[in-house]
Amino acid sequence: MKSLKVVFMGTPEFALPGLQSIYKNFNLIGCFTKPSRPAGRGQKISHSSVKNFCIKNNLPVFTPKNFKEEKEINHLKNMNCDVLVVAAYGIILPEEILSIPKFGALNIHASLLPRWRGAAPIQRAILSGDKETGITIMQMNEKLDAGAIVLQKKIEIKEKNTSEEIHDELAKIGGKLINDALKILQKEEKIKTTPQDEANATYAKKISTDEAKINWNKNGKDILRQIKAFNPIPGAWFTVNNERIKIFDADISSPNNKPVGLILDKKFSISCGNGDIINPKILQRSGKSQMNINTFIRGFRFQVNQKIE
Repeated sequence: MKSLKVVFMGTPEFALPGLQSIYKNFNLIGCFTKPSRPAGRGQKISHSSVKNFCIKNNLPVFTPKNFKEEKEINHLKNMNCDVLVVAAYGIILPEEILSIPKFGALNIHASLLPRWRGAAPIQRAILSGDKETGITIMQMNEKLDAGAIVLQKKIEIKEKNTSEEIHDELAKIGGKLINDALKILQKEEKIKTTPQDEANATYAKKISTDEAKINWNKNGKDILRQIKAFNPIPGAWFTVNNERIKIFDADISSPNNKPVGLILDKKFSISCGNGDIINPKILQRSGKSQMNINTFIRGFRFQVNQKIE
């Protein structure tokens, strides 16, 4: 069989290793990504990581808001592709789109499906204290992340791991696994799949800023998971002196018999549930860059035994 004709759909940096692998090893005939939008203080138009790759490599790229209009569907039909590959696209694909390619659509998903279907699988895995996660290559259907499994690869989640670290590792694995899956498809014109076990399905709902606020009544281990899960986005946070402070790294010590949510010492250690103490290491004040605890203490006024909100 000649080299597979592939169309790619994706948006953020997570999608890039898969896109690069396909561009290098197969016949990448076009891409779809979310529309460019204003970003930052200057509201300058910002392209997605996938669109920037397409511009750099002179690849056809389409940016529909959705696939409700016939002309957007026709863009894909006219490409006459063999297979569609999707990675963190951010737009729901109707059955009509999934059925256009000869071999259907494959998705690069950042969890060990059926665990953590949905928008925030990496953060949910860390928040829940999962010991492992991974990448699943899945044959897409009209249901959310419910298609049959093609390939999977596991990695360990260590206590020190942030969402950013897991994201970067899984993105690289995704690039390798989609290459393996497409090689099988190109050689055999079919691919073995395993249905997901619906009884074990869990859902990774989108993360909200409110959810990132720290509840100091929780024990230190749960708060530390929250800090790691929300690093870098949206950043776990709390309020002192009516200012929102984000925390990106910390460690735990214990015990103490102080009420929860107090600044315990001049090192800005904070009491939390179960007698634990959170010792911040990397913080960020409103409108400023991240800084280590020593820099933060020098520039921020606080009192020992002051209450944190």
